[in-house]
Amino acid sequence: MGYVIVGAILLASVPDRLLANWFPDMDEHERAAFLGPAANVVLFALGGSIALVGVGLSLSRHRQELEAAERDRQRLIDDRDREQARRDEVEAQRRIDTERALRERFVTTVKLLSDPALANRQAALFALGALADDWDAFGNPDEVQVCIEVLTGYLRAPRTDDMLVPLTEEEHDQLLPDERRDAQRTTPQEVSVKQAGYSVISRHLARDADPNWHGRSINLEAAHIDFEVRFPKAKISDHGQLLFSGAVISGRGAVYFSGAVISGGLNFSGAVISGRGAVYMPGAEISGSGRVRFSGAKISGSGQVMLRNVKVSGGGEVGLYVAKISGLVDLSEAKISGSGLVNLSGAKIRGSGLVHFSGAKISDTGRVHFSGAEISDTGLVQLSGVKISDRGLADLSHVEVRDTGRVNLSHVGVRDRGRVNLDAAKIRDGGLRGRGR
Repeated sequence: MGYVIVGAILLASVPDRLLANWFPDMDEHERAAFLGPAANVVLFALGGSIALVGVGLSLSRHRQELEAAERDRQRLIDDRDREQARRDEVEAQRRIDTERALRERFVTTVKLLSDPALANRQAALFALGALADDWDAFGNPDEVQVCIEVLTGYLRAPRTDDMLVPLTEEEHDQLLPDERRDAQRTTPQEVSVKQAGYSVISRHLARDADPNWHGRSINLEAAHIDFEVRFPKAKISDHGQLLFSGAVISGRGAVYFSGAVISGGLNFSGAVISGRGAVYMPGAEISGSGRVRFSGAKISGSGQVMLRNVKVSGGGEVGLYVAKISGLVDLSEAKISGSGLVNLSGAKIRGSGLVHFSGAKISDTGRVHFSGAEISDTGLVQLSGVKISDRGLADLSHVEVRDTGRVNLSHVGVRDRGRVNLDAAKIRDGGLRGRGR
């Protein structure tokens, strides 16, 4: 309101004074004639001044608002940074507390593994599996592997006297001194403990397991297995290794890998599979860098390696080179293709040893190698009904068949550049039965 009154006074007095100052010789009537235009000039000048002042005030106010907004924004950033720092500190402390708790659990669990009470040892093995999962969720894969090593360390450790069923007097007398300890059965109580540990591994190797151990190294070398161990639909991926090298699978021991998918390593090299011991892998798929090895293994008595209907393809391999076979290796109905390989080079098949390929199909550069193998003392390689096609190969070069050893090639079907290679084969006091068609 004050601005309006001041403006009215200026508009009433200033034009007349300006004309009197600019034109002193002009009388009142002449000035009255120019008073209107002069008033307009004053009005425009006054309006412009007011507009400039308004703009200035508006800009000043806008700048102040921007500065206030910037201060508010910076305050929010600072508050957010402080809150984030607080949360980071809380999270860091939570991780420290969680890690400390996990390590305390580990120490407690390891102590339980040596507890005399079977239930406590069994619980410890289950706890190691759970602890490995928690380390995985925590984001520390190295500690997962530590848990696996401790678990498998228990399973592969030599059996102590309290874990063994004493031999009968008759059993004792029938065995050589160095055979007696391996011939002793594991007590049912200890079997239940060890089966708990194997079940933890089995659960983590299942195809749909989450978290899983598909790509882990699982070392069960030299384990003694005289009970059932099952790994149904297991998966061992490219970098995974499941090692049974040097294991003893005897008595009623059986390891099952039904329907397994293997693109990593499953190793039974140097294993002893005897008595009624067996490794069952029906329907397994071995491909890519997958390797199932029984190299140097001893398969004797009623011992069996059952590979019926396996699929070996894409560079996968089943290796039985230099194996000693007086038991059964069953590869009947196997499908070997796409550079897949079954390798029995240098194997010794003797006594009641039988390698069974009946009904197998070798195609698309798939290969079965017996080169350098020895078949003797009624040992038998059964290739009857095998179909070889599309550059598939059954290589029996340098095979030695003697002392009533036999290779049965009856009803073998060879077509489309499939081959049976008998170069430099030595056949003495035994023979080849049948011929390809």
